[in-house]
Amino acid sequence: MRKVNQLMVYTMILLLLTGCWDRKEINDIAIIQLSAFDLMPDTDKGKYRGYVQVAIPKSIGAGQLTTSGGTQQKTYMPLVDYGENIEAMTIRLERKLSRDVLPSHRRVFIVGESLARQNMAPLLDLISRNPKNRLRTYLIVARGTDAKSLVETEYPLEATKEEALREIIVRKMQIPSMLRNFYASSAATGIEPIAAAFSKDKDDKILLNSIALFNKATLVGYVDDMQAVALTSLLGKKPFGDVEVSLPDQEGKLSVRVTTLKAKKRVEVSGEQPHFIIDIRAAGRIMGNLSKLDPSDPAVMEKLNASFQDQVTQVYQELFHTLQTTYQTDTAGLGQSVYRKYPKLWKKIEKDWDTIFPKVDVQFKVEANIFQMGVQGAPYYLKEDEISQ
Repeated sequence: MRKVNQLMVYTMILLLLTGCWDRKEINDIAIIQLSAFDLMPDTDKGKYRGYVQVAIPKSIGAGQLTTSGGTQQKTYMPLVDYGENIEAMTIRLERKLSRDVLPSHRRVFIVGESLARQNMAPLLDLISRNPKNRLRTYLIVARGTDAKSLVETEYPLEATKEEALREIIVRKMQIPSMLRNFYASSAATGIEPIAAAFSKDKDDKILLNSIALFNKATLVGYVDDMQAVALTSLLGKKPFGDVEVSLPDQEGKLSVRVTTLKAKKRVEVSGEQPHFIIDIRAAGRIMGNLSKLDPSDPAVMEKLNASFQDQVTQVYQELFHTLQTTYQTDTAGLGQSVYRKYPKLWKKIEKDWDTIFPKVDVQFKVEANIFQMGVQGAPYYLKEDEISQ
């Protein structure tokens, strides 16, 4: 009897080792690399346009173009379709595919500016209801253009377009632009979501120079250049940008690369009115010197540090003027600071925060220093008597 029981156990184990019962061959699935959505109000084809890139498995790893029989072929298959609503559009796209859709490898969602300005809530709801959609996918706004045009911009440096977009976000501005970041900020108390905003330059090349600002799920505007860098510092990210410093009595400017930029928010309350102090610590190195100044001179460096500090302060002042006055959206999370430190006060002012936020007082305490000046102080091409002291 014991042997019979052992035989039954071994037989059951063998049944469990026969493989994956629900597996699908790669030839049965359509791997979505990226998706792009646009609002098309002036076309009779439909209100929305969807664009997807589906990977061709045999060409994966060969770059954006591969050669076959002496001719270049794309490593992906583009699909475009239209619909009166987003759900109908996605169904039409899927009906063009001979394989089962696999969206879990998608790296980026791109949304055209017109759609983002209208309301992205229907799209965000559609994405969140499919468990195969990864929340680590990056959400990108196509600034000043439609999503399809941005996707079709050539970028031969990387193997695939979505990899190029993702790497620029990660390696340069470190914008918290994943879907999970957007959903978390939308649902959180006292903070509004943001997203990376790509545009096309005059040479028709992709450029990440802006952060898209939202109020709930609606795009309201952008911050650019160092204002965008300052905003990411408030969210705990590393900087990538330059500021120009100069002295009032000297011609020419110095370009300083910001290597460290850390900002910490503090909230204090006086008479149930919150006010904020932003403690900022910045460090930089000189990347270019178009003046006649010698930074190796301690007296000159002291003046340059003061100018650097003034420039950093001005960047944050301009940022909060943009957030509070121009767009009136709390993407810096000031309300969240009140909620965490003074929850009882927040309960009283939460409903009126949209009107309170543009008026709250924000002060900046900045400590900024230039720690590196390169291998020389004054430019090599200057004579000794041309160097300013």
